[in-house]
Amino acid sequence: MGSLKGALAAAVNWAARPLGVTVVPTWQWTELSSGSIRAFTAGGAEVPFFYHHHNCGGRAATATERTIELALADRWLDHVPEDKLVEVGAVTPYYWPGRVRRVVDPTDPHPRVTERASILDLDMSGAAVLCMSTLEHVGSGEYGLPPDPAALRRAVDKLFAEAAAFLVTIPVGYTPYADAVLFDHPTPPDVTVHRFARSAVSPYWHEVGAEAARVPYGPGASPVPGARGANAVVAWVRGGSLEPRACG
Repeated sequence: MGSLKGALAAAVNWAARPLGVTVVPTWQWTELSSGSIRAFTAGGAEVPFFYHHHNCGGRAATATERTIELALADRWLDHVPEDKLVEVGAVTPYYWPGRVRRVVDPTDPHPRVTERASILDLDMSGAAVLCMSTLEHVGSGEYGLPPDPAALRRAVDKLFAEAAAFLVTIPVGYTPYADAVLFDHPTPPDVTVHRFARSAVSPYWHEVGAEAARVPYGPGASPVPGARGANAVVAWVRGGSLEPRACG
């Protein structure tokens, strides 16, 4: 029954998009019915949590980084041209099937992946790139690919040089070389950097400064008992907007 309700909710919200209504796909019904939908702020904009029964929203322990990554993506996607959009790394297919039509990933088996390619081989010229919790895996030696610690810097420089717009999120603490890129690699002047850290205090994720975002990855360093995943996330934004879409 729960999956049927989730499917119905997603369909209703999708149909409501032309009205400018904020979409909350795959509802977590207990949270919504209790009126406890939470929001966080990003650059002064209030952004409602993304809710999903698996690991988004809800209690503090289940409000993983996906809670804010997909919420940011929801806002940003409303402001970029669909014909230029490409997702690098298959995340939306698991939470939001069909929201992004072109999904590029070298190894993910999901049937909605449309191209098998690495970001290092992808032409992103003029593209609007969505990339969530993916770049930290580049060159890490995971998924049967050869390790190459320098590959992440090459990928980031390629993204900065080619993409017309992007929303990129990377968890803090995943690898030392990923953190070096997040905190020490220069970003172009047209890129806005947001940093979010997990908190035991509602709404569980807060925008913070660079030093406050330098926290270890994983449950051992979490301020929330039982939480898993990242304890801080960095988002790079070029183009688009995190403001709600205007009605009309």
